[in-house]
Amino acid sequence: MSFILEYQSLIKRIDQAIELPAIKQILLPDPTDSDDMKDNFGFVILSDGSAGPFYSCLGDTLTWLNEHRNHFIGQSPIKVAVKLDGLAIPASALALGAFNAISQHIMKRAGFNPCAITKRSDTDLTAGHIGLVGFFGPLVERYIAQGKQITIIEQQPERVPADLPIQLYTSPEALAACDYILCTASTLINNTIESIVDAAGDPAKINLIGPSASGLPDLLFAMGIHSTGGFSVDNLDELIHSVLQGDSWGTSGRKYQLTREVYPGVDLLLKQMRQNANQS
Repeated sequence: MSFILEYQSLIKRIDQAIELPAIKQILLPDPTDSDDMKDNFGFVILSDGSAGPFYSCLGDTLTWLNEHRNHFIGQSPIKVAVKLDGLAIPASALALGAFNAISQHIMKRAGFNPCAITKRSDTDLTAGHIGLVGFFGPLVERYIAQGKQITIIEQQPERVPADLPIQLYTSPEALAACDYILCTASTLINNTIESIVDAAGDPAKINLIGPSASGLPDLLFAMGIHSTGGFSVDNLDELIHSVLQGDSWGTSGRKYQLTREVYPGVDLLLKQMRQNANQS
């Protein structure tokens, strides 16, 4: 079964298991901030304060969301999350944000804190050949300084400075030669994650990174991916203020990293969430 079909099945399981708070706000970056080299994120915020980030720079996502976001206020996040199909990119970006918000709600209500788990550093790796799906400027600079061989897969190659000592491709076949792969979670929005897994050969080399990976990782671990990163918001007021002002919002929460060894799984989380609700 494809990733999208498995995703739809997971959404239905969650919908049947629990009731979720409605969408309160869709927080978007300033649309006039048009720097093509800057990665911007929006957030789906639920009425209980759960916040799900999503990459907002694919295609005309920001333009579409600025025109339509009020339509989704008050809706169930399930109704929005189910729209992820990898074809309608703006709707898929928002759907991933809704799924991430649902996931943050479930983890919080189940008493699972992903930020309490030790996070590995992506800048101190023993692997000699690093694959990057997406251009991560600061990481590239550090890997170059460490003498790493670097292969970058980037569908917008103009984002990558021409003078860097790296191998640059627009399709993922070269990932097979890499020892370790860091992959942008925007591949969940455009449904290219399966092509990345197929090209890598060994999915255990793949680590999904970025705020858009803040969802329940069951399907990714089932594909064999080693780890997923995410972002948990601690201070919602600070997040909203920072995004609206065009400032960095990193201090409003914490990054985390999950592997299958430390992640309890959606079924256990839902069970614990229901038990906690019955005890309150």
